[in-house]
Amino acid sequence: MAATAPHSQEGLRFYDLSHPWGKNTTVWPGFPDVRFIRRSFHAQHGTQTEGFSTVMHASTHINAPLHLDAFGQGVGDIPLETFFGRAVIVSIPKGKWELIEIEDLEAAQPQIEAGQIVLINTGWHHKYGNSQEYFGEAPGMSKAAAQWLVSKKVKLVGMDTAAIDHPMATSLVHKRNGPIIKRLAARYQEEIGVDPLEQFPDLQPAHTVLLEAGIPTIEELGGQLDEVCGQSMTVAALPWKWKRGDASLVRVVAIADETGDFRFGGETDGDSDELIIHDLSHEWGHDMPFWPAGLHSAFPPHEFHRVQFHARNGALVQYFNGVMHRGTHMDCPLHVQENTHDITGFPLSSLFGTGMVVSIPKGKWEVITPQDLENVEPPIQRGDIVIINTGYHKKYSDSAEYFHYGPGLYLEAAQWLVERGVKMVAIDVQALDHPLGTYIADHGPGPMAPHLNDEYKAETGRDILQDFPLWEPAHKTLLCNGIPGVENAGGDLDALTGKRMTFMAFPLRWEDGDGSVVRLIGIEDPSGSARL
Repeated sequence: MAATAPHSQEGLRFYDLSHPWGKNTTVWPGFPDVRFIRRSFHAQHGTQTEGFSTVMHASTHINAPLHLDAFGQGVGDIPLETFFGRAVIVSIPKGKWELIEIEDLEAAQPQIEAGQIVLINTGWHHKYGNSQEYFGEAPGMSKAAAQWLVSKKVKLVGMDTAAIDHPMATSLVHKRNGPIIKRLAARYQEEIGVDPLEQFPDLQPAHTVLLEAGIPTIEELGGQLDEVCGQSMTVAALPWKWKRGDASLVRVVAIADETGDFRFGGETDGDSDELIIHDLSHEWGHDMPFWPAGLHSAFPPHEFHRVQFHARNGALVQYFNGVMHRGTHMDCPLHVQENTHDITGFPLSSLFGTGMVVSIPKGKWEVITPQDLENVEPPIQRGDIVIINTGYHKKYSDSAEYFHYGPGLYLEAAQWLVERGVKMVAIDVQALDHPLGTYIADHGPGPMAPHLNDEYKAETGRDILQDFPLWEPAHKTLLCNGIPGVENAGGDLDALTGKRMTFMAFPLRWEDGDGSVVRLIGIEDPSGSARL
């Protein structure tokens, strides 16, 4: 797999260090399977929406301290600086049941230094799959090596194995509620000649050392890991904003320029502490509002439940059932147009770059026009990421005010954005389209809120379909012209309005996926030397 071609504006190359997530994704033995069911169909509803159920420990994912520590931080509470910055991608080849030790880390190139993200390539990502070899015979990190990384004050650690720890230090054998894989410990003792219970007396010691020190861990790295091995690069691994989350599915992306390196802004020593990272996402989790389709099959209420408990299992693992169209998320053309590309079809280069938050204040049912976009200051430039602040992110809630009566884009503004050549659009309202251009009104399987036509006619003297005859034209115009669209932007929008800076939002590597929850962030470089 080749790196994404550099964007003409930035001259950057992007490398995907993630395994795919989706149907037949491998999960840790004993965890419930990842399941999918189509909630809406193009032929019947005019959209495609996949429902899914998953634990977050499936494919490439980030573990939070809360996973092993009942009083630890959830994945959405960890500072965003932890997940973006200078990284070393080191090669430490290991075979069946071998351990990563201190001497391996000390000898690694580039050298591991304080404040870095450390990604370890053991070669085991080549064995990724639903097999006892991948899970039960993998190498792992020793407790001493984990302690060494803590002493070096690194900020994030990732490996290309199913677990940070050696399999004999997990519940796959005779640890908490084990053995999950019967006779695995006996095979180890027969082959290695050592009782694994004596060699590995503790449950997940390396993982525990790192998480208790506040260092999140990435497991199951993959993708183009070999292509970037032995290099120092900028890495983004942005988890969902799930405040009480034990883990998060994640897209891990490495960034380089023509020289093979990329130092963001004024970085010269691998330190990105001077960068200011802004969160433009709403919280994701149990209490997040969802699109008001009632009990319509495309958007059922979401559910969370625990499949592991700290007191019983020594770990917290939660299971989610719902759809991707919740909170701050990205849509793709497959969601609204048959025979188009899925969420992986957007090149990584279109998800990172320079742009700005533009202020276009709007009230009830008002439409964002091409003239509104033309008038923003500073002006929108070709290749920009454009984030539209209508002010409605302040109304984000499970309310008709937010979902039924908000403003939005419609066909003409979407066409203007395509003609201007922007590369990503985000907006702080319920959808890329005006609510009366969705099936909240009489479009597709709607109307979901039939009373709105009478209200609109009383207010304007016209029926909704006279003014909004097209169904989701902004979705189709933007997405089908290669422009990713992010809905429900929030967070620090007001503080960033009118400023030019770098933005990014990387969706999951979900093959056949109709959308993805994303963490939308803006990066401000006070030095003014960002090379973008």
